[in-house]
Amino acid sequence: MNEQPIDPDVFDLVSGPGPRARAADVSPATMRQEMRETIDAFTRDAEPIDVHEVVDESWPGRGTTIPVRIYRPELPTAVVVYLHGGAWTAGDIDTHDVVARRIGSRTDALVVSVDYRLVPEHPFPAPFDDAWDAVVRASALHAELPFLVAGDSAGGTLAACVALRARDESGPRIDGQILIYPAIDDDLDTPSMLAFREGGHITRDDISHYFTVYLAPAAAHDSPYAMPGRARSLVGLPPAVMVIPGHDLLRSAEEDYSRRLEEAGVPVVVQLDHDLVHGWVDFAPKVAAADRAFDRLTGHITDLLGRIARDRPTETPVVRVEIAN
Repeated sequence: MNEQPIDPDVFDLVSGPGPRARAADVSPATMRQEMRETIDAFTRDAEPIDVHEVVDESWPGRGTTIPVRIYRPELPTAVVVYLHGGAWTAGDIDTHDVVARRIGSRTDALVVSVDYRLVPEHPFPAPFDDAWDAVVRASALHAELPFLVAGDSAGGTLAACVALRARDESGPRIDGQILIYPAIDDDLDTPSMLAFREGGHITRDDISHYFTVYLAPAAAHDSPYAMPGRARSLVGLPPAVMVIPGHDLLRSAEEDYSRRLEEAGVPVVVQLDHDLVHGWVDFAPKVAAADRAFDRLTGHITDLLGRIARDRPTETPVVRVEIAN
């Protein structure tokens, strides 16, 4: 599946000293704590990233409030809504603080990081609803600027699904989607799923468990807003940057979705990092290969923003979308 080996520093990080517990045997609370501790270990010695202004807010959602963290540069060039990874079960605006700061500081974008509700306490469509409602609200912050949705892993799935719904409902306007190793469908028998089934830090059985929990509610069955690969057509979606690790169990589905986007006439930039694994943005500050990949990622975002700015008309109509309470 991949001729190039995993980067040695990455391999050391994900291999660990001994066997890992199966995802199905780990409680959500334990998974969340372990994720916080792991990312803290990756980022605690990282060079501080200054942002002009960082504020935490609570935005209205559907019978709830949605915590968001806004990273505001002095003169924003764009607005990026960032949806964190964590298998829809873990992660928050703190675990992905460094990721959001890096994207904002390297692109001069205003970044809105969203603390959407997690499963299993809040079954689908709660995570998607929070992502959608946050995107709708964020789209009005600077309507004159390019507007992107972005996310890694489960957050990349949510970003792709939000882009689908925005197309289906003709708004809000989304100018680009940044999809960092997203789950595209729940097929466990793709070539990459089989090739990397016993991966060091995440296995096929782990992913099967995450899919089972997230997709269990009837509302998720066959819904393209749960898994974007289920969409019958990808025509009319915004330009995409698809980030694919070479040693990712989700790689085959990510590559297939990229091909489908291209066939639908959607501009796609594919960043294939042959020597990396799923989850590499979390340890980019600690590992040189991941740090270089992050540089490529933000370079692609900057290039996309440049193309959007050149192609957008001078007068852009504002589409108003009501949030259901």
